[in-house]
Amino acid sequence: MHAPTLLLPGWRARIGVISPTVLERIPLDFQRIAPEGAMLCGITTGMGGWAENQYGQALAQVKDSVRYLAARKVDFILHVASPIVVAQGPGYDRVLLKEFAEVAAGIPCTTTIRAALDAFEALGARRILAVTPFHERLNGQLRTFVEAEGFAFSRLVGVPALFDFLQDVPLDALFRAALAAAADDPDFDAVWIPSGQLPAVEVVLPLEARLRKPVVAQNHADFLAAFRALGVSGVARGHGMLLDRFAG
Repeated sequence: MHAPTLLLPGWRARIGVISPTVLERIPLDFQRIAPEGAMLCGITTGMGGWAENQYGQALAQVKDSVRYLAARKVDFILHVASPIVVAQGPGYDRVLLKEFAEVAAGIPCTTTIRAALDAFEALGARRILAVTPFHERLNGQLRTFVEAEGFAFSRLVGVPALFDFLQDVPLDALFRAALAAAADDPDFDAVWIPSGQLPAVEVVLPLEARLRKPVVAQNHADFLAAFRALGVSGVARGHGMLLDRFAG
């Protein structure tokens, strides 16, 4: 009898993540849905808040972070700081991805904002209801960026949040903000919660049950972008309408 082959962690896919701040919710949410043999390899850039000087410091580290993850031979690289990107204006993610390609050694890359837009496309959603933890100016930059890509917002509402404690935003705050916005304007195709640091995945199923429309938690969109690019299957059903489209 032959001994079973020993498989190293990440034998199917090692997904590199560049986060602006601590990796807390992202690994937790990944482990909840990841197929066997998929794992994360993360690095942070130490961003301290939603301010222009903080964006500049984080952007200055991005290419080195991509180079580092490429040297570790990850299979996919995901940059998860949408505020940094949208603050630079519409289309900036394409500029950033060209810079990534210079040092990524052929490894496919994407940004979190592009992953969200791809999720909207996959759902056939053009009109979005967004619930964010961002301040008013950043929400305006997000609106400008997304609308330049051909989408529209029914509502774009904020919930009170502190940058260092996004993981502590109450689930009830996200849930009720989405329901109130939906009641104000029910003409939308999908709900979007665009921060991977929020406890957003917990409200996906309850909101979908109430609204009968898909809810895109940012971490789900990000992981799906990586899985689709790498041809990784095996996500279990039951995590929401977006992931269920590609489950199995």
